[in-house]
Amino acid sequence: MSKITEAHAAHYREHGYAVVDNFLDEEELTGALDDLREVLPGWVEYCEDPTRPAPVFPSQSRAPTTVFPYRGDRLNAITMHPELRRFAAENVGHNDIYCEQSHLHAKYRGSDLDRDQAMHCDFANHTLAYPPDLPEYWQTAYLVYYTEVTAELAPTAVCSWRHYPEKIRWPGVYRRREERPEIFDNERRIIVPAGSLFIYSMRTFHRGTTFKADGGRIAQFITYAPAAWKWLGIVGWSAHGVKPEFRRWMERATPAERELLGFPPPKHPYWTEETIAGVSARYPGMDMAPYRG
Repeated sequence: MSKITEAHAAHYREHGYAVVDNFLDEEELTGALDDLREVLPGWVEYCEDPTRPAPVFPSQSRAPTTVFPYRGDRLNAITMHPELRRFAAENVGHNDIYCEQSHLHAKYRGSDLDRDQAMHCDFANHTLAYPPDLPEYWQTAYLVYYTEVTAELAPTAVCSWRHYPEKIRWPGVYRRREERPEIFDNERRIIVPAGSLFIYSMRTFHRGTTFKADGGRIAQFITYAPAAWKWLGIVGWSAHGVKPEFRRWMERATPAERELLGFPPPKHPYWTEETIAGVSARYPGMDMAPYRG
């Protein structure tokens, strides 16, 4: 039975996000926590008991241990989870997709990452161009929560597409509530048990919030994109080719990484009235004439 149901898909298409409680089964979650005890020493224990000393904090700079592939196999398997691949493929209408992101994100009360973020869409660092409302260019972003998220433990806030119906999502960030109060005022806090999944679009406004109580949170960002478009993707996997874990994983699995990132060329089908307007808004000094022909 599919964990990401048609009801989740319908909510995603209408609102720009979906929440799947208890996405991971007990074996998957237990295995992931075992891996996390190796990859992020002390973090699982601190999240379970915040009276313990706070753990060291490597993930703020995406240290090598916090980026795919991981020392344990369970986190790697979740990165390539068949349900994540299936849903991303259904969004773009084909199976020619690749995993463009997999990294851990851990924070606790009082750490550098414990802050109220601006409301933002994620496309600024996931594409060199602009994310049109055309499924063939959709990137599907996931956030897997490995620890419980309560109202006090820095829940992610998200706002439905209903509250910003304009076609061109630019600017892609609002730092102050008074800039777009309807987005801040209609946010939903994602409060979920450990093992749950948050799915969102590059066109969806969301933000991190602060801790209101002592505690920590461990999550994993995973993003899939259509493989054909070289201007999509947040990381270049070849930078990790020297890692033994990466070589081992490559030997055992079919690689899906793209080699190059580039801007969509003139006359590419990507260029439409919407994408020309979106890219022009993002890069106001760019001469768009070559892309209109």
